[in-house]
Amino acid sequence: MNVSYNWLQEYVNIPWPAVELAERLTMAGMEVEETSAANPGLDGIVVGEIIAVNEHPNADGLSICLVSTGSETLTIVAGAPNVRVGLRVPVATIGTMLPNGLKIEGVELRGVQSSGMMCSEKELGLGDDHSGIMELPGDAPVGESFVAALQLDDTILDVSIYANRPDCMSMLGMGREVAALQGATITYPAISLQESAAKVKDLLTLRVEDHDLCPRYMARVIQDIKVGPSPLWIQAKLRAAGMRPINNVVDITNFVMLEMGQPLHAFDYDTLAGSAIVVRRPRAGETLVTLDEQERRLEEDMLLICDAEKPVCIGGVMGGGNSEVTETTTTLVLEAANFQAASIRRTSRRLGIASEAASRFEKGLSPHGTEMAMERAAQLLQLYAQGQPAQGVLDAHRGLPEPRTIQLRYAEIRRLLGIDIPASSVKACLQALEFAVVAETEQDLLLSVPPFRTDVELECDVIEEAIRHYGYDRIPRTLPTSGANPGGQTKQHEAVDRIRHQLAGFGLQEALNYTFIHRGSVQRMGYGRQEFPGIPLHNPISEDQAVMRPSLLPGLLDALARNFSRQQTAVSLFELGAVYLTEESQLTQHPREELRVALAMMGQAHDDHWSVQPRQVDFYDIKGVVERVLAGFDLPGLTWQRSQAAWVHPGRSAEVVWNQRPLVVLGQLHPAVAQNLRLPKETMAAEMDLQAMLERYGRVPQIQPLPRFPGVERDLALLVSDDTAVGQLLADLKQVGGETLVDAWVFDVYQGEQVPEGCKSAAFGFRFQAKRNLTDDEVQAAMDLILQYAQKHYDAQIR
Repeated sequence: MNVSYNWLQEYVNIPWPAVELAERLTMAGMEVEETSAANPGLDGIVVGEIIAVNEHPNADGLSICLVSTGSETLTIVAGAPNVRVGLRVPVATIGTMLPNGLKIEGVELRGVQSSGMMCSEKELGLGDDHSGIMELPGDAPVGESFVAALQLDDTILDVSIYANRPDCMSMLGMGREVAALQGATITYPAISLQESAAKVKDLLTLRVEDHDLCPRYMARVIQDIKVGPSPLWIQAKLRAAGMRPINNVVDITNFVMLEMGQPLHAFDYDTLAGSAIVVRRPRAGETLVTLDEQERRLEEDMLLICDAEKPVCIGGVMGGGNSEVTETTTTLVLEAANFQAASIRRTSRRLGIASEAASRFEKGLSPHGTEMAMERAAQLLQLYAQGQPAQGVLDAHRGLPEPRTIQLRYAEIRRLLGIDIPASSVKACLQALEFAVVAETEQDLLLSVPPFRTDVELECDVIEEAIRHYGYDRIPRTLPTSGANPGGQTKQHEAVDRIRHQLAGFGLQEALNYTFIHRGSVQRMGYGRQEFPGIPLHNPISEDQAVMRPSLLPGLLDALARNFSRQQTAVSLFELGAVYLTEESQLTQHPREELRVALAMMGQAHDDHWSVQPRQVDFYDIKGVVERVLAGFDLPGLTWQRSQAAWVHPGRSAEVVWNQRPLVVLGQLHPAVAQNLRLPKETMAAEMDLQAMLERYGRVPQIQPLPRFPGVERDLALLVSDDTAVGQLLADLKQVGGETLVDAWVFDVYQGEQVPEGCKSAAFGFRFQAKRNLTDDEVQAAMDLILQYAQKHYDAQIR
């Protein structure tokens, strides 16, 4: 926000120059990004009056003007279309250097000597308008310096206003901050008003249909308005704030907005059908042509200001062209309203309108601010537009919020800041910011928060206000005394990094996918919605990212499919990341977040080389990677079993279970899933529950002493049905092998010649050991038990 140093001094005495004020405001939390001179480079420009205009005898479109500058009369040749007798204009005399670098010299134009230049706004650096000469008010003193006449000798502070401080988007708001810096109080403008005999209730009706979007709406009727230029001092203040003067009515509403922070709007009373104001939501299909001449399509969650028949304004955003104040306007309806911040922010963004009013409303203004702004504008309209305010004001609201009270404890100041601030300083700072002391003890203050401070809700907010103006620089520098935690990674972070480097070492490349996926991604993997419900987003950025992922595999396999579609046929990827799980009946509750790692492999297992026979990746490639990852965790008693997951091939997949909890699902993609994703049939994938595995990371391994007595190894080849799960069979045989069986493993599974159809051969190795020498009879007895169990429970035969 542009803050005029001169304008600020009208409300508060400033003992510091502009640069020092900027530093003090910045130290108090109001960041001043830069200070600059208002409209520099205008020396040598004076106010002139055109006293005669004649056509140029040798050129169409040029005029020969006689311009009085008070001390002399200059002949100036001009091409502007708006030159006329009596017009007061800025005149650049010979030798003047304009802000654009142009030096004014006496020149001859088509045989006529021109001794100066009448300037446009653009040539003076005051705006973009160069359609004609800048027109000055009729009371601009002829011969006076242009800078002095328009009060341009000023310094502008560019202040960054935070989103929670809409009260500082005004000169009075900034004045309160400056007053608090010196323990002073601000001087408010005196407001007095003479109302006419007419009564507002006889001239206008007001109905608010949606108090949620419009908590307060005030309206005044002002008659006998004379639209014309605003006084120079108002124009100067608008220019200092970066706004362009238009006419006295519009300029006064803008001036009051800048002064008090409350946006206003003026309607031409004669354009309002039924002499009514109705505040409502749009009806289906309604449109409005706004002041920028753009037709706006209105949606049902927006707010409109209407007359009895049609919309005339988008509430809090921009007025409509059908009720605009023009030179023929004689009666005004003056609006001062309060609108819901979220509604204004949404409407402004959706329509692409970034107005000054919207920028204030969207930060959340207090409904208490409308009355003073209304009366101030009515006063200025009476003074400078000869308006006659009708008696009374229409004011629609459902009750205004009561002032908030907060207890401020001095002990809490000490606890939060680590220093003691004198109670008198705390009280002075807060009173300068217009916090009222309701009650006071030696230990605390009971404060009433001013209505315009919508950001102050808690005791810590009040403490922040106190230290801002007491001075952050007065907090002594001290070293922290509390003990610090040692740095370094946690065991869980170490495990994640280890897995990441381990998988990269196996030749897999890490992928990073969005945590949001398409609604149909999980269904394409064969799951129904009830099996794997995704958590929908209320406002997804796109349809492809509408659901929080319940699995890493949809994103990883999509990445694999993108590579395959671009002729990258040998790709191995992994991803470490979070998934979000919930039950179908709990979609509105906070999801359960779990860490997982997923793998996906396709194509040739090795690069082409004369020493290696080419082959495609298979189940055992991905199984080997999974086994190496699992080996880094203390997971005794892992069991492998057939997976029932919908996305894997029923005969080329597995599930790893620990403690009755599934840890890993791996295998070849189900043919239907591979077809859905347009991937090769031999695509392998796995997903591991890293959250459960991390609980078993970092445990100290138990060292076993070398055996003192020799062990005995035996082999056993069995014929079993081809649908027998060999892993489960092995786990069962370990259970019946007795105390002397220390290890068992599968070293061959075969189907083919010499094996009956419908069967397979599974060969097992067994190692027996004890703290003594075992006899052949003991080992044979254990092997007999193993064989008998396999024959009884698996219908196995010795091969």
